[in-house]
Amino acid sequence: MMDLLITTIIICTAVIYPVNTANILVVFYNRAFSHNFVFIPLFQELASKGHNITYISSYPIQNPNITNISTKESIPIVQNTINVTHVQSINAFHESMKIMWDFYKKGIKYDALFTVDDVNILLNGPSKYDLLIAEHFNSELSLVFASKFNIPYILLSSCSLLPWNQQVFGQSYALATSPVTLTGLSPKMNFYDRIKNTISNAEQVIGYNFLCRKRDEEIIKKKLKIDVSLDQLVKNASLLMVNTHFTMFGSRAYVPAIVEVGGIHIQPIKPLPTDIQTFIDEAEHGVVYFCMGSLLRGETFPVEKRKMFLKVFEKIPQRVLWKWEGELHDKPSNVMIRKWMPQRDILAHPNVKLFISHGGLLGTTEAVYEGVPILSIPIFGDQMTNVKAVRDKGAAEIMYYTDLNEDEIFTKINSMLTDPTYKQKAKELSEVFRDRPMSPLETAVYWTEYVIRHKGAPHLRSAAVGMPWYQYYLIDVLLVIFISIATIFVSLYYLIFKQILRLIYKKSKEKQT
Repeated sequence: MMDLLITTIIICTAVIYPVNTANILVVFYNRAFSHNFVFIPLFQELASKGHNITYISSYPIQNPNITNISTKESIPIVQNTINVTHVQSINAFHESMKIMWDFYKKGIKYDALFTVDDVNILLNGPSKYDLLIAEHFNSELSLVFASKFNIPYILLSSCSLLPWNQQVFGQSYALATSPVTLTGLSPKMNFYDRIKNTISNAEQVIGYNFLCRKRDEEIIKKKLKIDVSLDQLVKNASLLMVNTHFTMFGSRAYVPAIVEVGGIHIQPIKPLPTDIQTFIDEAEHGVVYFCMGSLLRGETFPVEKRKMFLKVFEKIPQRVLWKWEGELHDKPSNVMIRKWMPQRDILAHPNVKLFISHGGLLGTTEAVYEGVPILSIPIFGDQMTNVKAVRDKGAAEIMYYTDLNEDEIFTKINSMLTDPTYKQKAKELSEVFRDRPMSPLETAVYWTEYVIRHKGAPHLRSAAVGMPWYQYYLIDVLLVIFISIATIFVSLYYLIFKQILRLIYKKSKEKQT
């Protein structure tokens, strides 16, 4: 009976949601590993379901249904190369325009996409696709593929929503309660924060539209001899999947075309390397895991700051796993270093008590998923915003890189290891983060196939898409109301004034007679 019921459900599901094999073009030319890595499970799952994937990226995926077109020779990857002391500061009042200028300069390098022979063969060939999937970060060059093949497209955001993501989909900015990514603000903003948030949002929207978008139009015109208006083309986007979840960043009302898939990169746990497994298992007092991500190179910490951590680690009873790319001859006996570590699997081990991190979204999400408290040293980008969101939930603390000192490091590490509140809050956050009707990956696959089934799903598009700002914010309506009220008051004033003058004139006439 149960077998019959299961078979019936499967048949009904297939009838209700018929999905044919689709040809999907994925364009991911971002040089950073983390931007690619986060969505690789989606492409692998789509391929495993029978869809044919053509994947343009510097990070190939091994799957029989995925055809890789490598851009690595033309667009070199960026991994473990950034010096901690060279990065741009965060949390300054007018950093947004500097960031947009940096985005503009870095995006110029992506013109090399059109020097890849296989990319040009694809663009000029007879290939047919049903869908384009592309990142929407600091470039929109990928949209030319949607124009060329006349296909719907889905955009992806590896970080929390950026202002230009929201503009494309007619999403409300909600500046009073939602911090703009890259500002370093938390959802709980005072008056000064809200001023900064509003100004930063305007700077980023204007900067993207007039720097990055115009740059991409010029590249397309120069490299492909095509005149294209990205302002118009981007309005046809079907869907945006964003790597966040409201349990971390707070609730807000999203338009139907924006779907949260935070945690999509989190895969089932794999066995740890024997030496790391033993190191963690035999740690009587637990383990502290220290990693500054896939972009920042940990060994570029200045000597004085490195020594601060080593002295602190020597004082604590816990063992320390530290992602460190170079030699560390003066490390204490309770510290193990490795150039690369299986972070997701380490954080899943129950003996890991604390994660010292830069606040990158992937690592932050993994720690939240596993209920591990975070001590963060944000360096750049969205890191400050990420960790402040978790700190507001009681599961994280922050140390500022420029103000690091040995006493603060020891006090915060010791406090987070001995105060059970941090672990309890991290556990509570983990429980609500995991509690969903579908997993992030299942959600992403469903909406991808939904867009394919419904030929781009234009019904998801908000009426606010493409609407001029003065109409969206009812400036024209408010202006008409103001003018109307002003006209009424002015008319009344003159009518009353004239009536008073008439009475005065009449009385003066009466006196004369």
